[in-house]
Amino acid sequence: MPYEKPNGTRLYYELLGKGDTVVLLNGIFMNTSSWALQSSVLKDFYEILLHDFRDQQKSEKTLLDYSVYTHADDLNALMNSVGRHKAHLVGTSYGGEVAMAFALSYPEMVRSLSVITAVSEVDFALELLVRRWMNAAESRDPDRFIGEWLTDVYSHDFLRSKGSALVSRIRDAYRDFDYDAASRLCRSFMKLASEPLTSRLSEISVPTLVVAAELDMVKPSRYSKIIASEISGSEMHVLAGAGHAVFLEKPEQLNTILLGFLRKVS
Repeated sequence: MPYEKPNGTRLYYELLGKGDTVVLLNGIFMNTSSWALQSSVLKDFYEILLHDFRDQQKSEKTLLDYSVYTHADDLNALMNSVGRHKAHLVGTSYGGEVAMAFALSYPEMVRSLSVITAVSEVDFALELLVRRWMNAAESRDPDRFIGEWLTDVYSHDFLRSKGSALVSRIRDAYRDFDYDAASRLCRSFMKLASEPLTSRLSEISVPTLVVAAELDMVKPSRYSKIIASEISGSEMHVLAGAGHAVFLEKPEQLNTILLGFLRKVS
């Protein structure tokens, strides 16, 4: 398992496939394995770089204060460390926000930007939702924690068809979960309430894809519309019948959109 220590923080990463580099950026409680349904397809056409952010599963935990821009700095250092100096960025949810921060901080390193079910600002409703998740994390009760966000993240139909098996897998995955790290990641996200990205999005000039999910209760499509309207020339897709975790609920449709966009801009 390869690790690098850019910016003094030990980060777990993976490199798959060959070709132009595509960086897949995790959602807030995700890890590199969460992208399996995308990386297994994309690696046949591109080189895929995945990594766990600081405070995510296999990367170092830190007590230091940080933000999405810190993750962008970590990615810059990681890419330079492994000799990748330009890439297509694909981020979902929190990873989409990190992708936008990276594009703003290191525009010369970005070939294209794909932002999936993400936000550039946080309204009061989203702030309340994330505070619910933080309170559940502070309880350190796995069942309470998982139950608090499960119906937010997945659509009703997906839970109805996959529910029991999905919950069992999630419980296994969260057996050794670091709840303090989860709270720190949430606090980092919440900084977008007072320091939104929206006012800077017009600075992004690379080809940009914005993907929303019709049934997303966490980051509804209105947020994606803001991003698409602020980044000149961006294209937007709304995946029907999908909740926030669209990369799991509609992997074939999402992969088709991503491959079509990447081929067009490569």
